[in-house]
Amino acid sequence: MVLGKIFIILQNVVTVVMLTSALVIWLQLNHLIHAPLGYNTEHLFVINAPDGKHQTVRNLLEKMPFVEKIGMFEKTSLATGSCSMQSVTRNDKLVILYLLDLDKTAYNLYGFKKKKDYGQTSDGYYLTEETMRQMEYTDTTTQTVWNKPIAGVLNDIHRINVLQGVEPFVIQLKDSFNYPSYLVKTNGDKQAKAAFTAMLKEQGVPEADMEWYVQSLEESIAETFEEQRNTLKIISLFTIIAFVISIMGYIGMSLFFIRQRQKEIAIRKVMGSTSREVLLLMLRTFSIPMLISFVIAMPLAWYIMRDWLANFSYRIALSPWIFAAAGFTCFIISMLTVIFQSWRAASENPINNIKTE
Repeated sequence: MVLGKIFIILQNVVTVVMLTSALVIWLQLNHLIHAPLGYNTEHLFVINAPDGKHQTVRNLLEKMPFVEKIGMFEKTSLATGSCSMQSVTRNDKLVILYLLDLDKTAYNLYGFKKKKDYGQTSDGYYLTEETMRQMEYTDTTTQTVWNKPIAGVLNDIHRINVLQGVEPFVIQLKDSFNYPSYLVKTNGDKQAKAAFTAMLKEQGVPEADMEWYVQSLEESIAETFEEQRNTLKIISLFTIIAFVISIMGYIGMSLFFIRQRQKEIAIRKVMGSTSREVLLLMLRTFSIPMLISFVIAMPLAWYIMRDWLANFSYRIALSPWIFAAAGFTCFIISMLTVIFQSWRAASENPINNIKTE
């Protein structure tokens, strides 16, 4: 019994650590995907039209009931990877700037935040904070970019995801475009992407190219965390295996324990103990190894996940509720695996186990 309990404790330590790790990785991944990038991504799609069919595609988009707003832009596409860059020399230093031209609707859909506003101009540029730093601008009211005035300063933008840092952007508002891409805001309809795909198929877009023509900003950002997703899958698989082994261990231990104490249970019931009291007595015996394993697993899990999270500059905090949730889940599942056998033993007629005495 001592060796059995030690084995169960070791099993539970592994299970709790694995479950805690899976939970922390999932929370961190979700945290990264929904991290503030300097622009909105929720329910936003980039729709590219085939050559010569830009107006046709827009007309079809406007007829879709789940489409709320449609903006236009050219050059750099946020979150989806397409980019347009231009260099500028400043104080003998070459600076590479990302270019983004968009209309007022697309600007509002992205939800850019202004840090400073120097007044709307018909041909002025908005610069991000990173652009200001790289250009070494201080008094923006007297500075220009490519001989055009600066309309304002925007908060920094992470073009792809929060792990890749901020990039220097030069943004210009325009009313007309030669070859626009559309920034489409939906109401969250799950069938929106399928509808966009079907519409573009009718316009002659081949299936092989559809990934470029229809792009969800949220999905594009999530796809950049493939490495973290793979880590989560591996940890989840081993967590399931650890759970199965732990459950099997508890079942085996409970059967062995009950068989050893059948006569004791029968005598307790003859002396007046109720089935509930006998059940609580047995469950108390099984719960002690679980509590010991929890005490051992928590510092170990905290140390492992703190070391893993140190790889991310943008990370979650290791809150106590994460460890409590993992420990409570393991405790409940482990107890459920033995409660049936324990209840059967506690409810059995004591005559069956003492009639040979």
